[in-house]
Amino acid sequence: MGKISRLNGENILYHYLQKDLLVKDVWLFQMLAARLVSSLGIWFHPDIYKKIPILLPFARRDSTCRKNCNKERIEQWGSPDENGYFRDDNSLIKGIPKSLTVKSSLKDIYDGQRIGTGFVACHVWRISDMNTGSPGTIFTTQNPEVYSFVPNLVWLPKQVAKLTDREGAFVQLYLQALSYKIFRNIQVSEKLKPLVLKSWNHLARPSGIPEQGLPEMNELNFFAGNNMFIIRRRKTIHDVFKGINNILNNVRLSRNLISSRYSNGLRNINTGKLKKLGEFLEDYLLLLGETNK
Repeated sequence: MGKISRLNGENILYHYLQKDLLVKDVWLFQMLAARLVSSLGIWFHPDIYKKIPILLPFARRDSTCRKNCNKERIEQWGSPDENGYFRDDNSLIKGIPKSLTVKSSLKDIYDGQRIGTGFVACHVWRISDMNTGSPGTIFTTQNPEVYSFVPNLVWLPKQVAKLTDREGAFVQLYLQALSYKIFRNIQVSEKLKPLVLKSWNHLARPSGIPEQGLPEMNELNFFAGNNMFIIRRRKTIHDVFKGINNILNNVRLSRNLISSRYSNGLRNINTGKLKKLGEFLEDYLLLLGETNK
């Protein structure tokens, strides 16, 4: 008799849906999965999208920054990559909405609450739709223009989030269609339009999910933004830009930029590349109406 394994209740729902229900009744699986992601997913409110469509323009995802994911076994989270971008493992993303309350029709479950443990920050599109000519798969999370792009982010309970990991599968396409319906036709300022369009161009338009079958806005859940949230997010971007400017001008930093590892590492980045990042952040701040250096 083989060794008897122990069941992990944290994975049961996912395994039942993905390995049993999907095989036995694909229609029921799709109906249930669609209900779960639409009823339990939490998006940033469109008002946030209009005011600050890219939340962390100085960061990109790099899972090898953690010591258990790199050959050197050295902790590198927060260190800059060769172009000066903050190397994140989704930690910065996960923490963004923790101060925001949820606006929801689920009065006894979500409405008026703040997220705690058990939620996963999911990227709705994992693969970029842009063909750069580079070999291998191009992930949206590796591109600062899309990594923290509001339409590419949704928070889901852990077991439901696992259903979105299969590339090109129904649940992922459904989320993409839902994001398209929520955000794609929202009008941003004339200044922001070119940048927003550039980000959207990385995200393939989903097919096979009719929009008329998607839930309405009042059936979805949103992180309700406020002026202080927008001010803090813009200030963080401005602080990084100002810090880069100081480094380029050999001015001592008065405090760390996000982390000491990032501040110290930026001093070792090629001057031309660091200047390019600073210009990108300055241009973005100008588009947001932040012109103060």
